[in-house]
Amino acid sequence: MAQYQITNQPAPIDFECNSDMILRTIQNAKNLLMCRMGEVPYDRYRGIDPAYYNLPMPELKEKLLPELDRIMLWEPDVEVVDADCALDENGEAVITVTIDVTIGE
Repeated sequence: MAQYQITNQPAPIDFECNSDMILRTIQNAKNLLMCRMGEVPYDRYRGIDPAYYNLPMPELKEKLLPELDRIMLWEPDVEVVDADCALDENGEAVITVTIDVTIGE
């Protein structure tokens, strides 16, 4: 299995990755990570619960893996291996996730 790291920091969407299934799967996982619950019409449970961003950092770290496992159910070729979070210079939570991409196995 190949492991990759993604974050919830905004990045441009790569529209040219359609030919590479692994890159497209990583981008799909990143999009799920950046989404907040309630943003997607007709699918209000997709994304991270915004209340998590208001938790103290130790409590957020404790609840992060189960929440990420729930979110990545929308991308069946991705499995969450590890996750961490920290505050950036603006005081916003930056979530870093290590994922396994299981395409072709």
